[in-house]
Amino acid sequence: MSYLRTFWALIQRDLAVYWPTWKDRAINGVIWGALCMGVFEYIMPSIGLSGYGMFIAASTAASWGFFEVTENVAKFISDLQGDKSISYYLTLPLPQWMVFLRIAVSGAIQAFCIAIFFVPFAKLVLWNSFTFANFSVVKFLIIFPLVHLFYGSFSLFLAMRVESIHKIGNIWLRIVYPLWWLGCFQFSWQTLHAASPNIAYLNLLNPLVYTMEGTRNAILGSAGSLPFL
Repeated sequence: MSYLRTFWALIQRDLAVYWPTWKDRAINGVIWGALCMGVFEYIMPSIGLSGYGMFIAASTAASWGFFEVTENVAKFISDLQGDKSISYYLTLPLPQWMVFLRIAVSGAIQAFCIAIFFVPFAKLVLWNSFTFANFSVVKFLIIFPLVHLFYGSFSLFLAMRVESIHKIGNIWLRIVYPLWWLGCFQFSWQTLHAASPNIAYLNLLNPLVYTMEGTRNAILGSAGSLPFL
């Protein structure tokens, strides 16, 4: 119980630092989400790609946390090379794994507190083009927290891959963007399979495939998505 109390106190500390930045992060989310959904719903139909706004809305809800959390990688590396506050946390009466778990959980909560508003925001942007007819509350309450907990944990993996803050760009261009661009943000896994089965099966190694497909399954329904279970 003492471990849990200390762990929760650290989470509260992280959230106390986070809340003053929530407004700016929310504005960033609104801008990014509106651009993604607006372009695919109102501009792309002029070149024959119509009815795609809701698909992108679900993808946007699933992927915001990925970019939100990966920003923490730079903060973590800067701390290791600067103030080294992590050294203080490692002296607390906690197992070391809980100290790092706290980083993952804090990042997940922070990203979740923005991403959870993407679905109602998508309704405002797309209006009649966005329907809740196939929305599954049960699936959404399962997949959405899991997605963001994965993102928080994945940020720790990325931090281990960075040699110095000066090489942070390598992580974005070599890992983050390739995973996201091939992670079924703009297309479903079935679409990729129809185009190239070999690449589609290889892409099953990409964890973002499951975050995108799982979230779309919960929001849009199971048609056209990988099985939820």
